[in-house]
Amino acid sequence: MPFAPLRRRCLSLALIAVLSACALAPREAVLVRTVEAQLAPDYNGVVLLRPARDSAAVVKAFGLARFDTPVPLTPDTRFMVGSVSKWITAVAVLRLVDQGKLDLDAPVTSWLPELPASSSGVTLRYLLSNTSGIENGLNLAMKRDSSPGRMTISATEGALRFGSGPLAFTPGSKFDYSSTNWLIVAGVVERATGEAFTDSVARLVFAPAGTRNTGFDTGIAGPGLETLPRMALGYAADRSTRKTVPSPPMAAAAGTVYSTASDLVKIADAVYGGDLLTPESRRELLNVQHAPEDYALGGRVRLVRSGAGVRIMAWESGVSGGYKTLLAYAPGDGRAVVLLNNTDMAQSEQARIALALLDALGK
Repeated sequence: MPFAPLRRRCLSLALIAVLSACALAPREAVLVRTVEAQLAPDYNGVVLLRPARDSAAVVKAFGLARFDTPVPLTPDTRFMVGSVSKWITAVAVLRLVDQGKLDLDAPVTSWLPELPASSSGVTLRYLLSNTSGIENGLNLAMKRDSSPGRMTISATEGALRFGSGPLAFTPGSKFDYSSTNWLIVAGVVERATGEAFTDSVARLVFAPAGTRNTGFDTGIAGPGLETLPRMALGYAADRSTRKTVPSPPMAAAAGTVYSTASDLVKIADAVYGGDLLTPESRRELLNVQHAPEDYALGGRVRLVRSGAGVRIMAWESGVSGGYKTLLAYAPGDGRAVVLLNNTDMAQSEQARIALALLDALGK
């Protein structure tokens, strides 16, 4: 493989830097070996492992952020995180619920009265759990032609344009992983706050969580990912073909966040270990709405074995072209695993690694 020598040099330099600073603490050395034991020799990405909220995290980078002109990955490399954006959106919505500006169980037409009367039975809870029943108008439009992927309209405009279709099923009765749900959620946030959706999320979530390397891909409305410092680019599994998806601004709530492993844990710490949300809203975030999918509000909640015990885990996964992301976080004690990849690895393999690391932490 042409990039193997560079990869070895990058890892060697990283090792020299560590050894020259000081010997690894015994616990940290064990964590490093635990991570490396679960990864394939050609693994490309960043891995974070933390035993508990009051413990130091180990963050390891393997391989390349960019293959065209080789750039090594580092622990603070940024990746697109796909549908983890939905979980972050749910956190922003719950902050507005805590402030009395939104209500999970009020009709969505309270904020978007232009929607058809058939949507009056749809609530934010249904939208955030992908059980609204509203026809996936954005997906249908994209199947006809690709022009919606190039639109620069706001989330509110997108919600009204693509979210005004008929109900496909009774709200709450079925699960449909629909991007249109998230257009409507973002439109509601804009109406409730009077500001752009992305500005609301930055103010409500990113800033109070103390993130430094997290934001939204501006897509066609901006200069592009290539210009962002420390940004990994997404590739197909062959590691030579770029693999990206359109990121129109209106789709921000569904999947256009970029972040780092450490920043994702900062957000989870603020949500579950801090006072970003009220206790009631934290419970809502972990309350499974559709059991067959383990889906709560904006993400999944699973029971995961860790050593001899079983833990409740916030299980946030995402796909965006060649980017694959998994944040597994135990709200009770802050045990965390983050896997970031930019070479289109299988989500099943990402989940296997995370489960093995969580199990090892409990032994």
